[in-house]
Amino acid sequence: MLKKQLLISACIATLAVSGTAHATQSVTLRFADWMPESAFTTSYGAKAFMEKAIELSKGQIKFQYFPAEQLGKGSESLTLLQSGVADVANVAPAYVSEHLPLSGVVELPGAVTDSCTAANKFYELAQPGAVLYEAEYKKNKVRPLFTANLGPYRILTNKQELSSPVDFSGLKLRTAGGAMAMTADHLGANPIRMQGSDVLASLSRGTLDGVFWGLISIEDWSLETALDQMIPNLSVGSFNVTYSISDRTWNKLSPELQEILVKAGQYANQNHCDYVNRAETQAITDLQEKHGIQPLNLPENELKQVQGELTEVHKKWAEPLNKRGLPADEVVEQVF
Repeated sequence: MLKKQLLISACIATLAVSGTAHATQSVTLRFADWMPESAFTTSYGAKAFMEKAIELSKGQIKFQYFPAEQLGKGSESLTLLQSGVADVANVAPAYVSEHLPLSGVVELPGAVTDSCTAANKFYELAQPGAVLYEAEYKKNKVRPLFTANLGPYRILTNKQELSSPVDFSGLKLRTAGGAMAMTADHLGANPIRMQGSDVLASLSRGTLDGVFWGLISIEDWSLETALDQMIPNLSVGSFNVTYSISDRTWNKLSPELQEILVKAGQYANQNHCDYVNRAETQAITDLQEKHGIQPLNLPENELKQVQGELTEVHKKWAEPLNKRGLPADEVVEQVF
């Protein structure tokens, strides 16, 4: 009887220790980021997320942060998660379009006019049970914790008179490829794909007439010295990054820590998009007053005409994905 009582007491003690260990689980997550620490997406997105997760967990969640491609390039981020090199990573769908083709919907013209609306919608569609998660992220064994949308991309040019949509015809415009290249082509321009580091020299030499670019990033790349006009009221696409966690890591976490990461992600999602919306409004003023880049808004009737015509790009983008059995039409319908 004594032995039995001792055995029961030992079991109770073991369960109590296990419960305590579970409740006080501590974890250090390896975080891979291809963006430099100076980038606004790092400050208002990645760092805000880590700080909030540490705060909410009271230090139970810690991070080893590797910015500026220390663990791998942007095109390798998904592989870093899948191989276990990283627990959390900055995954840009545009850099891994072969794995996340539907997530390129944000690159379509008109998909993003407001960073928060776009970021929140994409986050919603990329959560378990929703179309993007079920079609793409689930099979890649990752889940987005938050989205950082870089705001609408606009058309900016150098030494080109823009007063109507016909003025786009024949212009050599740098795009991010994919859907943006389709948009430039539909406008009658010649889409040119090149690395961001080569754009300034190409504008200066005249081998580029302009760019599809986010206004808040113009000064980051010193492009303000080679541009003199912008069209602030036409959205020609956007760029998203998702800060994702591997299923391998997620499944090892307690429900309490999982919930904390979800809350930290939602906080960072909003913190980043609020900044982007504020910054674009200020960027229009700064680019004009400090650098002489003149805003040339399309007249309302012409803007509506162009926006209507660009819905053909949506169909052109979705068609080959539909043929592959992917729910592209459903994604477009939910975004627009």
